[in-house]
Amino acid sequence: MKLIKKWWRWFVNFWKGIWAIVKSMGSWKGVTSLIIVWLILSGIGVAIVGFIIQNTWLVGVGLGIFAFWAGPGTPLMLVVVAIAMVVQRYIFQDRSVSVANIKAKFKEAFKKD
Repeated sequence: MKLIKKWWRWFVNFWKGIWAIVKSMGSWKGVTSLIIVWLILSGIGVAIVGFIIQNTWLVGVGLGIFAFWAGPGTPLMLVVVAIAMVVQRYIFQDRSVSVANIKAKFKEAFKKD
């Protein structure tokens, strides 16, 4: 039972760290990069383009990609946040994003209560 509680605590703290990173991306550069990367990776962007140009094949591909990511055990949000931070740092030239900042957020989430 202790192992389950320990694992659960780690799981909750991990997602708290991810949430702290997402909150720290609160500038327009961070929000824009997060939305763009999510639209591209989740397949929703492909489905939207398919609806706009009325191409059922694109809609099907987009929804298929989304169905894959909706499955259990797929790390969509982790991948999206990581790539969004890279886009924010190198495409939008936001110097506030660094590996040290990310580590600090995770240390804050995993500190002992």
